[in-house]
Amino acid sequence: MLVKDHMTLNPRTVTSEDKGLDVSDMMKSLNYRQCPVVQGDKLVGIVTQTDLTNALSDNEDIKVGDVMVTDPITIMEDAPIEIASDIIRVKDFNSLPVVSEKNELLGIITITDILDALRTTFSFHDKPIKLEVNMSNELGLFDVLHLIQNNSEKVISFSSAPLNRQLSHFWVVDCDLGRVDKVLREHNCTMSVMDTEQ
Repeated sequence: MLVKDHMTLNPRTVTSEDKGLDVSDMMKSLNYRQCPVVQGDKLVGIVTQTDLTNALSDNEDIKVGDVMVTDPITIMEDAPIEIASDIIRVKDFNSLPVVSEKNELLGIITITDILDALRTTFSFHDKPIKLEVNMSNELGLFDVLHLIQNNSEKVISFSSAPLNRQLSHFWVVDCDLGRVDKVLREHNCTMSVMDTEQ
């Protein structure tokens, strides 16, 4: 499976001259964590909601160019989708810009795109969903994984948040959410169903 066959075309983009406050409001309304920054057809950076929020707290007049990452991690359209998945998992991204050899922005590959590709390949009955679990000291990562595996058709992937080892994410198919939530609460853990878009 190649990135170009599963990426999202015509993603929402911004420019370095756009007002940070306007872009932040747009990203919040669309539930985006990051957005490609372009100059013409070329990718020149990535701006994240976190960076914008932090910068705006000091200065509401900033522009995107003041806070964007100017050398973002990208992926080529002919790369295997497994490589995109590895980068997204290791870096804890929700999406990756897809570029040509000339650094032209061709699209983005999101967690949802990857999960949809896996769903098609393995003929899952239901669309994968992302669970966020805030663990207590009573259960470890693999205890929670075992619980979710016993109540799901398939666990596709899981990871721990880099800055908070108590917070973990699980991508699952056909999960008995009520049962999992009940058992987690019995062990003082909480669970949320997350948006898997950008």
